[in-house]
Amino acid sequence: MKKIFLLFFLFSILLSTSYSQERMRQGKDQRPLQRIEQWEKIKLIDALNLNEDTAIRFFARRHENQKKMKEILDQRDDAIKSIEDEIKNGNQNDASYKDKVNNLLLLEGSISKERENFLRSLSDLLSPMQIAKMMVFEHRFRKEVRETLMGKGKQPKDN
Repeated sequence: MKKIFLLFFLFSILLSTSYSQERMRQGKDQRPLQRIEQWEKIKLIDALNLNEDTAIRFFARRHENQKKMKEILDQRDDAIKSIEDEIKNGNQNDASYKDKVNNLLLLEGSISKERENFLRSLSDLLSPMQIAKMMVFEHRFRKEVRETLMGKGKQPKDN
């Protein structure tokens, strides 16, 4: 088990280093986010009981999916910014808004479709139970991080 964690740690450092260099060029320091991502990966390996080979293949596939999702999310952010700019500029052209909203809806559909494609692509790596565990894990993990960041994390009870 220690070998798996060591290999995973080295693998994640390699991936995060290239990602970190890209973010640093953009002027953004992502160290806290990287720590959260590494913690998530370690917890996910444990929750899914992944062996070394499967973990490497799973995280490589997951990384590719995250890159695709980032592209779509960036497009969605641009579409929202465009709508916001038109609203601020007082544009009253309903046809323009209709086109922009339709484009935004297509992007939202692309996000869902990409997530579905990723989950379906895991069937050669993970069992249906592991995929279900991963989905539950991701939901809970994001919820815990969100609650912690919002200051609503588990607070000690007064006796």
